[in-house]
Amino acid sequence: KYYIKFTENNILNPFFLVIMKKYLISDESLKAYRDRFQKMQIHKDTEEGNTLYISKVIAESEQINNMHVMAKVGNFEIENDGPKDLGGSGKVPGPMPMLLATLANCLEITALLYLSFSNVKVNSIKIKVEGTHDKRSALEPQKEPLPGFYDIKYTWYIDTVENLEKIEQILKKVEDGCPIKGTLNRTHIFNSKVEYIK
Repeated sequence: KYYIKFTENNILNPFFLVIMKKYLISDESLKAYRDRFQKMQIHKDTEEGNTLYISKVIAESEQINNMHVMAKVGNFEIENDGPKDLGGSGKVPGPMPMLLATLANCLEITALLYLSFSNVKVNSIKIKVEGTHDKRSALEPQKEPLPGFYDIKYTWYIDTVENLEKIEQILKKVEDGCPIKGTLNRTHIFNSKVEYIK
C-alpha cells in the first residue's frame, strides 16, 4: 500500500521548496554508497569482487538473566527477551518482533538511498511492516503455513509532490533490492556443531 501526502500548503510555502531540494540522507552517505556501487559494477562477477564484497559476519549470544539474552555483532550488542506471558521480562523485544523491525529498517534505509539517487522531491518517508505470526514452532507442523511470520505486508507513508506512478516504480525497486528481504526469500542450509566446554 502507498499513502502519498500531497500537501497544497507545502507547495505554496517557499521554505518547503528549499527543504525539498535537499536529499533525504547526507551527501557523505550518498558519495560512499555511489563509490561502492560503481566499484561493485566493475568487479561484478569476478574473483576480485568476491574478495572485496563477501565477508563473514559472526553473532554470538549468551544469557544475561532468565530468558534475557544478548548477542554481540561486531562492536554492537543487541538484547532480546521472552514475552511476559512466557516468563520473560517484556522489557526488550523478542527475536521474532526484532526480525520484522529489521526488515522494516532495511526497507527504510534502501528507500532513503533510492529516492535520493532518483532525485525526486520527497520530504519524508516511513514504512509500516505487518506480519502474521504463528507461534507453534515447537509442534513441528506437517503442513503450511509453517510457524513464524507469513502474510507480510508493507505500507509506505510518503510526503511528496511527485507523481504517484513515479514513486511506486522506485519503491518497487526498493522492495526488490532490500538485502534483508532477499535473505528471507532465499532457501538456506543450516549447519550446526556442538563444542563441549571442559
